[in-house]
Amino acid sequence: MSCPDCERIDLLPAESGTLYLAPVLAHTRAVLRSRMVEEQLPCSEPVSGILAMPVDNNGGLGDTLVRLEQALSGAEQSGCRATFVPGDETFSLAHLQDTHLLSTLIARHNARDLAAILANDSLDFHFQPIVHAAQPEEVFAYEALVRARTPAGDVIPPNELFKTARAAELLFHLDRSARINAIRRATERGIGSRLFINFNPTAIYDPAFCLETTVREILSRPDGDGPSGFVFEVIESDYVTDVDHLSRIVDRYRRAGFQVALDDLGAGYASLNMLSQLRPDYVKIDRQLVSGIDRDIYQQKILGKITELARELEIQTVAEGIETVEEWRWLKDQVDYCQGYLFARPAAEPPMPVHPEA
Repeated sequence: MSCPDCERIDLLPAESGTLYLAPVLAHTRAVLRSRMVEEQLPCSEPVSGILAMPVDNNGGLGDTLVRLEQALSGAEQSGCRATFVPGDETFSLAHLQDTHLLSTLIARHNARDLAAILANDSLDFHFQPIVHAAQPEEVFAYEALVRARTPAGDVIPPNELFKTARAAELLFHLDRSARINAIRRATERGIGSRLFINFNPTAIYDPAFCLETTVREILSRPDGDGPSGFVFEVIESDYVTDVDHLSRIVDRYRRAGFQVALDDLGAGYASLNMLSQLRPDYVKIDRQLVSGIDRDIYQQKILGKITELARELEIQTVAEGIETVEEWRWLKDQVDYCQGYLFARPAAEPPMPVHPEA
């Protein structure tokens, strides 16, 4: 079972045609007409309230979108729906599935590098060890961290990668590709221990359907621990508004034999609120709470309450972002596992940790 929509990356068409614009508000429509006159953008109004812009082969749709981005504010772009109809075709109901906000089409044009990365399946990963708190020279697991470069070879920071994907409505495609390629790169690099893989719950529509490719990828591995060797880590929990949906995702992973981690605990009320509802196998304590904890009595008290709650719920704890020996010394008797630059930086070849007192 596969989904052609999640495997297909829709690139903007290069042929000529017509871009239809449907501003939601009359004010936006008036501003749009005025700007088109000012910018000398050809435009007609075949139906009241609907504007039509011809797109030629020279600059194509991309050039038209660049000019619209320059002519309209972000709010105006978000207040207008747009559909491109190629060639001499007449707009019909079949074109409704390709209707987007104008801001999304502009973002998709600006996401050409990301679209190429996804189309070529060229995401890569670095791996960072998660170590036993009391014995940091021993690897408990590795976390797979996504890395990407433009076709020209420039590095794209992960936060920019996901920001671009969200704006261009490519988040689902990116999240799926990241899950699959994390498994493949880990297999290629001989990671036999437990692997933490990030996933964004807002990028999964139907857990029973959308996660099947991930499950099959793991089950097809020739060696390893099978599902029990994988931990799926919920990231960006602040974007989650439907906890019931997230619960269904977590249940789907658990039924397949995987474990689940909740990221950035302590960064806000959202993750704390989900702790009792999701009952994850692991929680990762946010680096803002970990940083300088050896010197801050308030951070120590907060972390103490979090770890006390986790123990009562039989949840294992991971302190992330540890950078100093003093932080580790305070944390090693408080949490189960540690992660941070103090032990090893992420690398393409899974690094072995260094004991901070060695």
